[in-house]
This record gives sequence, structure tokens and C-alpha cells, in this order.
Amino acid sequence: MPGYAISGGKKGKERLNLLARVMLPTTSQLLTKVGLKKGMNCLDVGCGGGHVTLLMATIVGPSGEVIGTDTDGEILALAREDAEAANLDNVEFRQADASSSRWHREYDLVYARFLLSHLGRPQNCLEAMVNACRREGTIVIEDTDCSGNFCHPPFAAYERFTELYQKVIQRRGGDSNIGPRLPGMLRNAGAKEIEISVFQLAHIQGEGKLIARITMERIADAVTSEGLATQTEVRQIIDDLDAAAVNSEIVISQPRIFQVWGKPSRSD
Repeated sequence: MPGYAISGGKKGKERLNLLARVMLPTTSQLLTKVGLKKGMNCLDVGCGGGHVTLLMATIVGPSGEVIGTDTDGEILALAREDAEAANLDNVEFRQADASSSRWHREYDLVYARFLLSHLGRPQNCLEAMVNACRREGTIVIEDTDCSGNFCHPPFAAYERFTELYQKVIQRRGGDSNIGPRLPGMLRNAGAKEIEISVFQLAHIQGEGKLIARITMERIADAVTSEGLATQTEVRQIIDDLDAAAVNSEIVISQPRIFQVWGKPSRSD
């Protein structure tokens, strides 16, 4: 993805593995809520490491099928290895740009997690997702609102990380606080019966506290290339976030997560 601020490849996959483990309970609950079931054909747009793709493939079973698309060929290759290791043959990964794809009423469920916040023209992607969805299907989005990030007691490195993350996503054309806009955007893309759920995870211990540090590592190149911070400052932020991760007196949050879903409104 041109301009994508978070470095991909093998190291990027490790970050996505961690994020997927932390998000598994809430995403699983969402897929149950929107009615994902055996035999469905699904599309996971901007699938990254393919974690939700594989989760959906497990749920829909051999009579269903899940396609995962992403622009990062290296990460897709790793996702294919995970699918083979899990003995899932009802899943396929394709290298594709969602915003320029031309799907037409092919899928029962069309899903994207943490994709739209990185796009310069997220509305184009949403419209493609609505077009991909069958008349009685469901479009499902999960994305962030980083303006609600918190750390208690206040911790300078975390606050600086949050600031840099929002700025570098913006510099690269995205909006890390897109969450509240999603219901209106989905409606404008041609969906109806819009529903919403909002939650926020926070951690006092465990691997969830590592997400800020590993994300800072993955945006480091973009942050320095955009002139938002020096390499020395970035290294210090990473070290301080490491220290915070093992300090059980510090509570670290994830962004607020907006879960939004709806049905295609067209009659064609």
C-alpha cells in the first residue's frame, strides 16, 4: 500500500500476530453477532497476516470459502503458510488493492479491520466493499479512534507515541481517528440498517501492553522520514515503552475500536 506508515514483512507479521491474539475475543464476538455461519462465502479486505481470514474460514467450514486480499505480498506468503499449517483448504489469499477492485455481489460477508484508517480515500474502498456484498449480505468494519488513548498514571513515552502515531498516519494520508465517521461513511457508500458497537481494551499486565512498543518500532522509519522525531528520540520512546510494559502499576489502553456493520441498500 503506497504511503502505508506501518512497516510490513516478517517483522510486521509478528506485530499482527500479537494484535490478533489481543483482538481475538472481541472480533469473534462481532462475527457471531453479525451472523457469520457455516457455508458462507466471505471477503477479508486488507487482511494483513490473515488472522481474521483464517478465523472466518474455521467458522464457515468446508462448505464455505474465504478470500483474503492485501497489497503486501510478503505478508500474504506468511498467511498462506499459516493456512497450510492449520490444514484449511477453504481459504485463498490474493494480492490486490481493495480500493480499485471491482467485485460485484459475490460475498455473504465482507469485512475489513484496521484498514480504512490508513487509506487516503477510504470511501472508495467502502464502496467497493458494498459492491462486493450480496443483497442479503453484511458489510463489517472494525477501526480505530486513537483520540481516546490513555495511560494511567500519565506516561510521557506513551503520550508521545500516541501523538506520533496519529501524526504519521495523517502525513501518509490516513485518519487514525476514523471510527466515529464510519457509520455515515458506510451509509454514503450504499449501505442501510447500520449498527454500531464501541469498546476499548486496557491492560495492566500481559502481552497487550507490548502493542504500543512494537507499533512504535514498526512506524519508526515513517516517523523519522517524515521529520516528526529523531532516531534517538524514537529509540528512547521504545525503551521507555518496554519499561512500562513490565510495570504493573501502569495501565495502558488500546485505541477505542468502532465496530460498524450494515446491509447493501441497492436493489440491483
